[in-house]
Amino acid sequence: MENLFNRSQQARPRYSSKGKPVQSVHQKSAGIKPATKVVQIPVHSVSSDPDRTSPTQKSDDVAQGPDRRSASALRIQKVFRGYMVRKNVKRIMSIRKEVDEIERKLLCGETAELIRRDERERLRVNETLMSLLFKLDSISGIDSGVRECRKGVIKKAISLQEKVDSIVPRC
Repeated sequence: MENLFNRSQQARPRYSSKGKPVQSVHQKSAGIKPATKVVQIPVHSVSSDPDRTSPTQKSDDVAQGPDRRSASALRIQKVFRGYMVRKNVKRIMSIRKEVDEIERKLLCGETAELIRRDERERLRVNETLMSLLFKLDSISGIDSGVRECRKGVIKKAISLQEKVDSIVPRC
């Protein structure tokens, strides 16, 4: 069978811009065609068993196996989840501060009296609490701690809305 990769007998001649074959000085003087050099490339298969290594593999190649890759992927996932948890908790805490500020204002006698007298003020407080609830709703609960923290702030905001509604005198 003919070797398709080693075609030294059928080497293609190089052509000039005028379409004529070009020969090197060495080829012209010797009257022979240049032989192509065959290069062997070693191929090593990576086994999934870290104990079986070929003698040509280095110890670094074993460390780059599938176990090392999955450990690296897990580490990346852990770091990313930690980042997302910290980011979400920070957002929840900023919303909690706003809810606490509204609660502090409601406990003040003057604001409660203003809400009782002015319908626009009552509407403004209710809309503020509703927008905070929407912000809390947009936060994804990756971790159970994040979900519990978010639930606590939601309960507090809803209780404040009920308190605002109870301040209004019934006609």
